[in-house]
Amino acid sequence: MPSLKDKLRMIDAEPRRSEAAHPAPAPSEPFYRRVDRFPLSSFSQLRHMRAPVLREIFDLTLPAGLRPADVLFLDTETTGLSGGAGTLAFQVGLGYLSGGEYVVEQLMIRDYHEEAAMLAEVARLTARFPLLVTFNGRTFDVPLLQNRCLLNRIRPDPFTAQHADVLHAARRVWKLRLGRCTLQRLEQAVLGVSREDDLPGDQVPQTFFRFLQTGDFGPIERVLEHNRQDVVSLAQLFFFLCRLYDQPETACETADLFAMARAMEKRGHTAKAKKCYRLAAREGTRASAFAALAAREKREGRTQRAARLYATMLARGDQPVDACEALAKLYEHQLKSPEQALVYTRQALLLLSEPSLLPGEAVQSRRNALQYRYARLRRILAGEAKQQEDEP
Repeated sequence: MPSLKDKLRMIDAEPRRSEAAHPAPAPSEPFYRRVDRFPLSSFSQLRHMRAPVLREIFDLTLPAGLRPADVLFLDTETTGLSGGAGTLAFQVGLGYLSGGEYVVEQLMIRDYHEEAAMLAEVARLTARFPLLVTFNGRTFDVPLLQNRCLLNRIRPDPFTAQHADVLHAARRVWKLRLGRCTLQRLEQAVLGVSREDDLPGDQVPQTFFRFLQTGDFGPIERVLEHNRQDVVSLAQLFFFLCRLYDQPETACETADLFAMARAMEKRGHTAKAKKCYRLAAREGTRASAFAALAAREKREGRTQRAARLYATMLARGDQPVDACEALAKLYEHQLKSPEQALVYTRQALLLLSEPSLLPGEAVQSRRNALQYRYARLRRILAGEAKQQEDEP
């Protein structure tokens, strides 16, 4: 868990209402709009948001001069959670940095005929920003809004900016430790924030339909509060990820570091991946981190470094069978020392014969493979010995 200094307590901050905000729907307006402003002190340091960092997180190529003020955060509330032809976004929350504050604009229709005007305003605001940030927006929010804009003859497509979906980035870092990576789960586990009396997401559509029937705006306030916190938490999580990738040494959980390392290795950021593996080489992820580092060194042709890492694992008792088997392969194929390979193969077989290991299919299959390697190495060494005897 992050320290008290690192916890982002946006949910406890009292927003300063803009003079343009309306306490209740005004019939003279084409749709309902509410604007709230939050202090930037509630966020982690914004300086970590740089184009190279965003490339590592989201695989996006962005201008070097991109600023936090160039980012638009978006979240919708819809009439259905599974999409479909009849689903529309009746409320859109937009967040951005302006004038030293974090501004949240919430646009909402009070009846279906207001949708076109609201979408036109969303399009106008979206066009101002080169980077769009959502949470699962790539598969839900943005396609839905694009479809509704098309139906309402709003062209060109307003959602052509670069798109950073925080959900996928969050899963790469926190799924190993947390499992489920909903926004609310990440708020609690990563940001240290707990919502009170929050409206469950599955109740949002029926709350809107009830408002259309009764005209009672009271329950809609809970929808707006739910969406407002989503837009705030989305920005917090985005900047938190930027700091984590820019300075992985600030991570408090080794499982997160290990997950980051795996993600960056898959995406080709090997230098940063190795740094994270080294940082994760302690506590519960020590063995896995050492094994991953050794495998990386082996792939890069640094055989001696890989051998030292596997030897360290063996000395510490971290995945000793894996370490012995990896060392046997290194010494046989790369270091060309079948004698040493035989030593490690024999050691692996002895470890697999421990009474504490249940004789399951996986253990037996591994034992068979090692026995085959052992016999092959014996034949190789016997052939070399015979060749030496035959030499004059």
